[in-house]
Amino acid sequence: MRRRTSNVLPGRGTSAASVLVGLGALFLGVAPVATAAPTDTVLPVPVIGITNLPTGFLSPVYSQVMVRTDPEAPGMTEFVEYCVCTVHWRNLTTGAAGAVVPSRSTGPVLTGSGTVVAVLTVNGWSDRPGVLTALPGAGTWNVP
Repeated sequence: MRRRTSNVLPGRGTSAASVLVGLGALFLGVAPVATAAPTDTVLPVPVIGITNLPTGFLSPVYSQVMVRTDPEAPGMTEFVEYCVCTVHWRNLTTGAAGAVVPSRSTGPVLTGSGTVVAVLTVNGWSDRPGVLTALPGAGTWNVP
């Protein structure tokens, strides 16, 4: 005679366990995938200088630029704050380089993935004198 070591009837306990395992796998299989949010980075060294206005008057400039990178858009950088300056950037990983004037209409820029460094210089109206960059702005950020 066989001796039973469990109080569970054969067939009943195993089917309940397999149902629980199946439901657990179902719930784990439809769990939402976590995504990373866009990252904002303020370039730490502000650009300081003097610019000229359309009226001909001079105006002081003290500005920092914020860049936004999004893991869902790899290799792209968005300059999200207006600045009377030009951002000269270089990707140290790929060697790509460029310049952009941050404004409200500036879209994302293809900087490539990797570490990007930037220097900011003051802009002005090209036909009027008086543009001076006293302290170029600078910063680095990582692009996914």
